[in-house]
Amino acid sequence: RCRYSVLSEKKILRCSEKSLMILRKLTEADLQLILTWRNAPEVRKSMYTTQEISEADHRAWFARMEHDPQALWYIHQGENDKPDGVVYFTQYRPENQSSFWGFYAAPDAPVGTGTKLGLDALNEAFYVLDLHKLNAEVLITNERSLRFHKKLGFCVEGRFRDYHFNGERFIDVIRLGILKSEWSENRTKIESRITEGNYE
Repeated sequence: RCRYSVLSEKKILRCSEKSLMILRKLTEADLQLILTWRNAPEVRKSMYTTQEISEADHRAWFARMEHDPQALWYIHQGENDKPDGVVYFTQYRPENQSSFWGFYAAPDAPVGTGTKLGLDALNEAFYVLDLHKLNAEVLITNERSLRFHKKLGFCVEGRFRDYHFNGERFIDVIRLGILKSEWSENRTKIESRITEGNYE
């Protein structure tokens, strides 16, 4: 059973002695840092919006997001308390116990950060937000993210043909989903991978 507490706006979730989660709410003070991450070429190429984002547009987005009850954005922090990624939930509907999710790690984050972030994010989704189902959309060209979602236990549920125009051509988008019961079964496998240093 997972439990969490809030200390200085940091949400700490324990699902076992091997799993320590630190998420904190995204604040205005984080905007410059995550804008740098978001505008990194390796991050932009995997997003629906691939052009560089200006600081003005970034701040306008934050102002809208703060008042959107269906959007939850967090900074993920590693064991040394250093920010190493962003986790976000969109189309969050507690009445339906469902949401979409997304994330990106800092470009200079160490190997394994994505796996740890995924573990922490899904624990947040199912044991704190109490979701029944978590959804994701991944560009078909992003093979790394597709493998990552499948490793976490997501199932492919659909393929939207020519769903997104990337500035040069239309590409398909893959819809994935995972249920709380499926994550409960798969979580220990991910924890074991982290313990063993196996991030493939």
